[in-house]
Amino acid sequence: MGETKPRPRGVDSVKDAPLLLEGRYGTKEMCDIWGTDADTYIAIMEAQISGLEVLDRLYPGKIPRQYIDALRRTANFEMVNPDHIRELEATKRHDVVAINTAWGEAADRICPGASSVINFIRTSADSTETAKNLRCMRSFEVYADSVENLRDITLEKSMEWIDKPWMDQTHLYDALPTVAGRPLSFFAEMLQSDLDFIRFVYDKSLLAKWADATGNSHSALSAGIDGIMLQRRYADRLGLGYMMAPGQITGREFNADIMYALSRTAGTFGNMGHNIALWFGNDADLLTDTNPRKRKGSSAMPHKDIAGGNRIDEEQAESFHNEMIGKMATAIATIKFRYARDLSSSASDRLDVGPSFKFGDHVARRMAEVVYYLGLNEARSKERVERTFGVVTSEQVLTYLVDPSSPNPMGRKEAHDLIGELATRAYNEERPFHEVLRDDPRVASRIPYETLTRITNPFDYIGQSREIVGANYDSMHGRKTFDLR
Repeated sequence: MGETKPRPRGVDSVKDAPLLLEGRYGTKEMCDIWGTDADTYIAIMEAQISGLEVLDRLYPGKIPRQYIDALRRTANFEMVNPDHIRELEATKRHDVVAINTAWGEAADRICPGASSVINFIRTSADSTETAKNLRCMRSFEVYADSVENLRDITLEKSMEWIDKPWMDQTHLYDALPTVAGRPLSFFAEMLQSDLDFIRFVYDKSLLAKWADATGNSHSALSAGIDGIMLQRRYADRLGLGYMMAPGQITGREFNADIMYALSRTAGTFGNMGHNIALWFGNDADLLTDTNPRKRKGSSAMPHKDIAGGNRIDEEQAESFHNEMIGKMATAIATIKFRYARDLSSSASDRLDVGPSFKFGDHVARRMAEVVYYLGLNEARSKERVERTFGVVTSEQVLTYLVDPSSPNPMGRKEAHDLIGELATRAYNEERPFHEVLRDDPRVASRIPYETLTRITNPFDYIGQSREIVGANYDSMHGRKTFDLR
């Protein structure tokens, strides 16, 4: 079994610290995609260049090739000064107009007339919507790698603990014994489910858009171009989907899908963080931290250092979940829009989408490190099984008493009430459950004492816990969400 290492965040905690999202709550790959407004400028220029390339293939000679080449050569910050774009935006009060103006100035310097085909048969949303979804596509690819890394580390830890005792609780009460790898197997399966949903959104909800101001290809048709075919080929080139009948933008439901994919994963991260932190606490005392990079406990309570410091990463995972609840509410609210266009969702998209990918990728990698360095307090875990005196096996005893194939099966209600009474007696008197059962003639007459001793051993009563842990490992470990070879 190979050992998966946690993915590093790739940011310099000193150099990048002043940039809040990047230095403290981001990763290198996500910051390269969503880092600044300048990255948005490049994405919008790239969306337009790809469109011109598609148009040139469908209608050779429609646009002079030298114009396309000039625009390709100038779609970078060596040729287009981002500060100049910001200056233009401040006066024109429209980001795409500012980008197109600065880009056109640069292109005309090396090929006069090239600026004439910038935004050709396009509206600004054809560029901004497409650019956003191209960035989301790359972001989901990075994010999936991080979630897969956490999933695989979680699966490996579940196998490492497949023979270690554990007490499952329901409603905070001791319920049924299992193995310590079992809760981790649950979380790994939820991470895989999150990845499956991410793939669905990646395939179905990331859309290109090139259909002009109200989505009916007015300008394309005026220029003698089949806009429907153009948009389809454009989407195919970019690896995105498309709407046949968009407005000036695609339906806002698709953006909500993107945010829900992140919110759903945030919920899984938050559940993992909440439970791991709970199991570290002194009242549970089930886990240990083997991370050589110890965290500070508290400036006022230095004794917390004993346990490896505050559970910062786990609580940050819960914080990400809380953050995404708010962003998800915004995403659902902005499904509403005035057909065929309004700007009520524009600002919130810019504030929410990129930062959510940054924060989420950061949390995935930090949680992978948490799980990688988890240790198990085996003595405490064993004690939590022993402290039940075996009464958590009462369901198995009940099954034996009502077994219709036995010589004298007991009625279900009678057996249920009897076992509840005897389990309570064993617990209150702090006696082994099998002894209390042996002393009751209604049980002793039906089940031999040797059998009672065996079936009330809580360390053996783990159902199919091991098979479940192994099956999840075999079916999910190493699975890739995207094949990007």
